[in-house]
Amino acid sequence: MIALSPITQRRFAKFRTIKRAWFSLIVMSALCLLALLGPLLVGSRALIVKYQNQYRFPIVESTISGREFGLTQDTEPNYRRLKNLFNEKASGDWVLLPFVPFSPTEVSEVYLPVRTKDDGENKVYLYSTFDEPIIDSRIFILNPDGTRGSTWSVQNGKLDGEFRIRNEKGETVLLSKYVNNVAEKTLPNQQEIPPSNLYTFVPYPSAPGLDNHILGTDESGHDVLARLFGGFQILLIASLIYMIASYAIGLILGAAMGYWGGWFDLIMQRFIEIWSNIPFLYVIVFLATLFEPNLLILVLILVAFSWIGIAHQMRAAAYREAARDYVAAARALGASDWRILTRHILPNSLSVIITMAPFSIAAVVASLASLDYLGFGLPPTTPSWGDLLRQGKENWNAWWIITSTVTCMVSVLIMVNFIGEGLREAFHGKENQS
Repeated sequence: MIALSPITQRRFAKFRTIKRAWFSLIVMSALCLLALLGPLLVGSRALIVKYQNQYRFPIVESTISGREFGLTQDTEPNYRRLKNLFNEKASGDWVLLPFVPFSPTEVSEVYLPVRTKDDGENKVYLYSTFDEPIIDSRIFILNPDGTRGSTWSVQNGKLDGEFRIRNEKGETVLLSKYVNNVAEKTLPNQQEIPPSNLYTFVPYPSAPGLDNHILGTDESGHDVLARLFGGFQILLIASLIYMIASYAIGLILGAAMGYWGGWFDLIMQRFIEIWSNIPFLYVIVFLATLFEPNLLILVLILVAFSWIGIAHQMRAAAYREAARDYVAAARALGASDWRILTRHILPNSLSVIITMAPFSIAAVVASLASLDYLGFGLPPTTPSWGDLLRQGKENWNAWWIITSTVTCMVSVLIMVNFIGEGLREAFHGKENQS
């Protein structure tokens, strides 16, 4: 068990008394733990499938053919549709899906059930959810793999337009037309009249609650909650890489500048002044025109311009520690400069590292979101909070996109800043100066 020094115990106790910081740390720790669960919470593959008294675990298996679940397809089934099929058959088979049964990168069409109502001599087709006539769309049979079967065009709730019958490959094998619920010619097929189990497509972005999309979909058909979850995972990875790289550079250079001083300190300060005047945004724009940046490249670019502040803070701390008696005693005992830096100066400057860390994380979250918002960040297929902000700005009628994204981003930044303020108070408050 790790034994904490009395000073560290006092600092931790002080941090716990700052309620907003302590509560924020608990919530952020829980969110990070949920993010580590990944596809167990958010994903399109089923966790468990029970079929004919046998259990399969698609979440940890390779691709499973649909024929193994009684379907006619060789490709992997759409597990959401497979669950609906099992429920309709009521055969005792079942599918256990993640809490959010959509992948962050999956484009999922939103389908609403269709019901019919007799209107005199005509049959009117309505949205089951809204109980309103379908104005201008298509109704279709939904195959177990998620593809569409036969389709009929609908105008103002009545069959009006193309009628297509498709084979298993999705090819059209018969085509005719309806006019005001009446076929132009008699078709020798039992599917000429739509069956009872029908669906219709809802265009993107679709509102929350439709087809199990808790927060709706964005303009590309991605589930918003899944994109928020995937974006949070990416931010955690980016923050981890950013912290390791920026602190490794900033702490080592800052400690060396404060410890050695002299010409080394003078040359490094002039270099920092020149480097800090390079326009960061122009560098990103220039690189984005040359190639499509990925997460690692973006984070390394942020690191290249962010270690300067850490180096300045560490330089001041190292300069102060280098003048203390224990450093002089270490030199007298023959300790090398590297040992003094790593065993004495850096550990005794730990407060600089800890108190700046939350604010550095907040900076990288805001920077990545800003770059994605401007279009110079991650590829469009990558889940990103900045991309959702851009979509929300361009689709004000889809209020769920901007509302959920801003809520998540502001909440995370506020909690991270509360943690940083709590650490600063715990390490540098008046009660801890002695």
